[in-house]
Amino acid sequence: MFIKKYNQFVTESRDEELCNRVDRMMSDEDAARIINKYISEPEKHLTPGNAVNLLDDNSKTSLNKELDDYENMGVVDKEPSVEFTTVEPSIETFNESEITPGGKGAFSSFLKVMTALGQKDVVSNSSSCPEGFLLYYPSGLIETTIAKSVLARYKSLSRFVEDVDYSQNELKLYFGVRCDGDIEYGSFAEDARPFGSFRLSTSTIKWLSGLDLRAAFSLKKEIVNLSPVDVKILGRIKSDMATYEPGYNEEKLSPSLTDRIISFGFKGVGKWDNGVLDQGEMENIKSNFTSWVMSKSWGDKVLVSIKAGSYWLYIHIKLK
Repeated sequence: MFIKKYNQFVTESRDEELCNRVDRMMSDEDAARIINKYISEPEKHLTPGNAVNLLDDNSKTSLNKELDDYENMGVVDKEPSVEFTTVEPSIETFNESEITPGGKGAFSSFLKVMTALGQKDVVSNSSSCPEGFLLYYPSGLIETTIAKSVLARYKSLSRFVEDVDYSQNELKLYFGVRCDGDIEYGSFAEDARPFGSFRLSTSTIKWLSGLDLRAAFSLKKEIVNLSPVDVKILGRIKSDMATYEPGYNEEKLSPSLTDRIISFGFKGVGKWDNGVLDQGEMENIKSNFTSWVMSKSWGDKVLVSIKAGSYWLYIHIKLK
């Protein structure tokens, strides 16, 4: 009688779709926490995919459903209701093992907190966008003690309660896409206190697009037509343009992003006559800027438009 080795049996009987899904998602710490619940100690020496392959059909179905829920909604916590009261609510304590580190799942809880605090209609604010961010979504001012009480009601966010600046009576919550391609979220009073961050990958964009949370609406609208590579290129453009000087200028506009176009403005560059830029000056600016763009790593990946009017020079850079 021919007896198969254990590893051979596991390999030949693989549920390829589930195994590949598990191996792919193990790089996400929140997804890994879900998967590890299904792997018993004796199977720890196997790859995660092979380990879950040994589960019975009911357990496989349950695992797939949990992973579906996670990809669609992130780590789901109970939605709190906010009681605006002067009485400090009781704060439930959690074991360290129960708390999810700040990542993708905790971000969905963070968005629920913003909704509970009446900050569900946040929009990208280019004028207050920090230097290291491509897109930035700040809330309005929130009473610090109320923000604390709501954050504490979520397991995945309770560990960040002490990171809030309690020396200030009011704070803002924020989230945004950094120029390096990560999403960051946290609180801001006198300075930023990040709660967490995670990479904006293709799967993350798909996950964000499926979030049924009002606070995510503006972010979803901004990134729906962008890939992770596009985000990194636009982030590099913004960082490089911070060093670009077209000449003497009185004022600069904060960079703004619309779809696949990032725009910049400079007031008072060159010689003007009744709000009209001298044609020779315009040609010189175009020539110099084109040379500068082509010296950058992203130069062959963009189209450039330069316009002038009412003493303002506008530069629009569009991804091809």
